[in-house]
Amino acid sequence: VYKRQARYDDAMQLFEMLVRLRGLSPTFSRVLLTRLVPRIIPLSDGMGVTVQEWSAERCVLELPFRRKNRNHLGSMYFGAQMTLADLAVGLLLFQHFPMDRYGGVIKRVEADFRAKGKGALRCVAELPDDVADVLNDARVNDSGKAEAWVPMQLTGPDGKTVTEVRTLVAIKRFGPPEKQA
Repeated sequence: VYKRQARYDDAMQLFEMLVRLRGLSPTFSRVLLTRLVPRIIPLSDGMGVTVQEWSAERCVLELPFRRKNRNHLGSMYFGAQMTLADLAVGLLLFQHFPMDRYGGVIKRVEADFRAKGKGALRCVAELPDDVADVLNDARVNDSGKAEAWVPMQLTGPDGKTVTEVRTLVAIKRFGPPEKQA
């Protein structure tokens, strides 16, 4: 348990540093985050995920079309697509729900495949106001829990949708409710 807590603490400190750094140099913070993601999420190591855009409102990641990310049919592997979506929603939500005070998990995933991924994929994760309102309820409600669906789009190099993804995100607060303003 101690090692896991230390890992979360280290990740949270890095993440907070990147948020502060983003205010000084958005480009440098994106490059640094791209290099840190595999260290925080080891499964992503070697996939080649790059952070294209990262703000409190939006996270855009790109996954190259390389052998490690392709399936036996020559298209983007389902697991690679879902890992990309997981990383994008995670990077977006960690900014709103810091790991030292909240836990977040994906409870369910729905994916609609519109076309074969035959090139690099771009995943756009945004937090619509209605979804943010539902999740923010975890800050103040008695249970300290909230769930909401977060939609994402995975697009190919031509900008056309390859996969539409929806993740059911559950947020849990550690500790007492925050005071309402």
